[in-house]
Amino acid sequence: MLAVGSPVHVRKLRPGGKQDYAWDGVVLRCDASGIVLRAEFNVDLVERDFATFRRGDVFVEFYYWEPNGTGISARNYNVFQVSSADGSLKGWYCNLGLPAHLDAQTGDMSYIDLALDVWVNPDGSFVVLDEDELEELLVEHPELTAAARQGQRDLLELAHNKRLPRWNT
Repeated sequence: MLAVGSPVHVRKLRPGGKQDYAWDGVVLRCDASGIVLRAEFNVDLVERDFATFRRGDVFVEFYYWEPNGTGISARNYNVFQVSSADGSLKGWYCNLGLPAHLDAQTGDMSYIDLALDVWVNPDGSFVVLDEDELEELLVEHPELTAAARQGQRDLLELAHNKRLPRWNT
């Protein structure tokens, strides 16, 4: 496991292993269940229908490990709590994806993204994104279907029940 304050380089991969995005974060918590990182948005401006992201926005990222004989099913998603630079909560960006893998020696972490995303507003309303992309991905990679469907159900249940992870900054 990594100590609080340790740097981590995150790589979001496509099925097949090609890198889609990469960024750096710092460990807020790391234990047997997963890791929580703090990262700052490093693009000047990204406007979407559901939210606007700006350089300096703070992302608290919750990743979960593959279970190791614990009897707990895998969490095939990760969740980013997004706040503006002044600390105002914008919402949660939730990614359908396979559990993260960490190389504790190098601080490199990666996960396979499964296309579908969910944006949850602070009031609990949410929008499901990229459903068509998920369906296309599963046609190309049918071996990922069980994990994707379980993660999709779990993620939507978290959003419906307003049980997303929260880090008090």
